[in-house]
Amino acid sequence: MPELSVVIAAFDAQDTLDEQLDALAGQDVGFAFEVLVCDNGSRDATPDLVRRRQEHEPWLRLVDASARRGPSAARNIGAGQARGRFLAFCDADDVVGQGWLVGMHDALQDDEFVTGSWEGDRLNSGDGTAVSWMVESVYRLDFLPWLPATGAGTMGIRRTVFEEAGGFDERLATNEDTDLSWRVQLAGHRLVHHPEIVLHVRKRDGLRAIFRQAYAYGAGDRLLRHRYADVVDAYQRREDQPSAAPAPVPVPEQRPAAGAEDTAGRAARAIGTARRVLGKVAQVRSRRDLADRVQRVGHDLGFRFARTDTTVARVPVPPVLPDPS
Repeated sequence: MPELSVVIAAFDAQDTLDEQLDALAGQDVGFAFEVLVCDNGSRDATPDLVRRRQEHEPWLRLVDASARRGPSAARNIGAGQARGRFLAFCDADDVVGQGWLVGMHDALQDDEFVTGSWEGDRLNSGDGTAVSWMVESVYRLDFLPWLPATGAGTMGIRRTVFEEAGGFDERLATNEDTDLSWRVQLAGHRLVHHPEIVLHVRKRDGLRAIFRQAYAYGAGDRLLRHRYADVVDAYQRREDQPSAAPAPVPVPEQRPAAGAEDTAGRAARAIGTARRVLGKVAQVRSRRDLADRVQRVGHDLGFRFARTDTTVARVPVPPVLPDPS
């Protein structure tokens, strides 16, 4: 029986998945593990790639995760079929560093919820059009700075804690890992950073891909601001909250479907924002400068103008708020 189950959500991943599986196959471990590639309805040869490798890699499993769509669903389906008491999540387009499996296994012996470090040079050529910076693996969002979060690209969690939290929220199109990070901590389980667990991250390449991802992340941040409004309010009301706590963040209110006038107003504001940013393009000195600007305007537009799905319930405030960490 495997002690550690690695869950990889995959959709049309044939171009990158081999490199990730090679990295996992090359790990030197002294315990039983399994890797579940959870295919979310790929239209390419992703399933065939996994089947070919299964012939000589008995720890590799192909999971049909096409019944529900999205990375959250694929990960939840995979976790439901995993046999290990420890779960580790990584992505099909990244590459784990040497010692990643041992690092996750050892960290979860002592801590219930863990993450590692992100490295951004190995998989990103200087000739590409990608952003020039890397987000830290442990990050905070401005409207809820009291709780850290981490990405699902290198996340480890005990199965019991994952099941207690209810897994990833499949209603969220993006930022589902931030959401899970916060819910796990609100349930009383601390997120612990183990910097020795390294993940090599592949950035989006190309202005269109960068913009689309950034807009989606901005929209996801906006939805999380609505979802965690009560938690934010509770932290702000704590008597022992430092004076440096941010001012209350207004929460998008539920409104009826937009009419023509409202739609026109939103469009005008979006166009105005885009024009202000695009007006600075002449100052761009390199493709990476341009990629950085595209990323910023994409996220800004998503956060400002994306519609908030108010049917996504707000997260309740726990009886005891975790201390800011």
